[in-house]
Amino acid sequence: MEQVNVALLGLGTVGTGVWKMLESNQDVIARRTGRFFNIQTILVKDLGKKREINRVGHLLTDQFADVLQKDVQIVIEVMGGIEPARTYMRQAIEKGCHIITANKELMAKHGVELEQLANEKGVQLLYEASVGGGIPVIGTLQHFLKANRIYKISGILNGTTNYILTQMNLYHRDFDDVLQEAQAKGYAEADPTSDVEGYDAAYKLAILSRLVFGAHIPVSEISRKGITDVTAAELKMAGSLGYTVKLLAQAEQYGENGPISCSVNPALLPLSHPLASVNDVYNAIYVEGDQIQDLTLVGQGAGEKPTASAVVEDLCNLHRLPSTRSLSPIQPLLFAGGEEGCTRFVFIRTRKPLNDQEVEAYKLRLQRVGIEVLKWTLTVEETGEALLALLAKGWESALEPVGLSELGVEIQESATRPVVLGNALTQVENVHPAVGATSK
Repeated sequence: MEQVNVALLGLGTVGTGVWKMLESNQDVIARRTGRFFNIQTILVKDLGKKREINRVGHLLTDQFADVLQKDVQIVIEVMGGIEPARTYMRQAIEKGCHIITANKELMAKHGVELEQLANEKGVQLLYEASVGGGIPVIGTLQHFLKANRIYKISGILNGTTNYILTQMNLYHRDFDDVLQEAQAKGYAEADPTSDVEGYDAAYKLAILSRLVFGAHIPVSEISRKGITDVTAAELKMAGSLGYTVKLLAQAEQYGENGPISCSVNPALLPLSHPLASVNDVYNAIYVEGDQIQDLTLVGQGAGEKPTASAVVEDLCNLHRLPSTRSLSPIQPLLFAGGEEGCTRFVFIRTRKPLNDQEVEAYKLRLQRVGIEVLKWTLTVEETGEALLALLAKGWESALEPVGLSELGVEIQESATRPVVLGNALTQVENVHPAVGATSK
């Protein structure tokens, strides 16, 4: 049985999960790989901190220099953040160590640099756990779709926001209420900004775009919008039109080596779409290619066990799967796809009630300015406020002030979202009066 010495950087949630999995599944791992992975040292911030796991005190150090002095072949980085993780990884690569990381922000912002260094030094850099938790999306893209031209990838890449939107949609709850619950359950951080503002999903989309298109997409250039302004009323009206709202990460390339659009924002999916039924903390990735056609991967996107599983699988596959050939990523032409001339979901709340005849008249006025209403639904609440939702073709950002003013009544609240077209749109062109009628 070959002995492989490993250093573990970080003993938080994921690091603890890695230790537990290597301890509980070592017999399975040894039988299937022929290797015994032995953690020689663990880098932590606070040596005095009370740990969930025992029997590791003699392995702990708070000095990275101690790690470098150990005879280790593999370094697992689960610290998170940019520094000092980036410096530690560079030093370990320079020493000739293979690297396994779960660090999405680091791989999104400095992945090109680290992969090039790893290639120069003849070591591997694996990062399955950086996207999708336990979902094997990176391995699938790197090893099992080599013969496909992938032209689009879409995904629900953040479990926190998916949980919040699911609860708001199914139980008509407010954003702030569900966020507090998510924090209490450990689904959201005390500072939820990275999740709810879409940064976390943007990091992951940058990584996937580099793998799929061979293109370096700076995170700062990904169009991004979070979910903090989404309301339960908006979700209800989207459902009446046959859609659901998800924080959707999308990257699409237009022709081989062509321009690329990347975005993270709340978007409407038809209920028939494979991602539409992915709820709560689950993540999902939807891949579209020339031969595979479409492929959906679903699983738990965060948490101790799923993320640790991805890290340990990288550990097991390090010597079993061929190293991926890392090419110098291209610098593509980027643009905000779908912003102009597209179909948008428009949600409007008015202080005074509306009726069907007023909506039909509004449709005609919009048509005169180049906006075609494909579907609509209207509800009047007990308070007298009207909720109007449209699927409008040609609702460009420049026309939005005109489009809203054409309604001719005071608007209390409005929102526009991109729409992923699908079966829900082709079933009927307009909502039947039984669905779209004014209700009280």
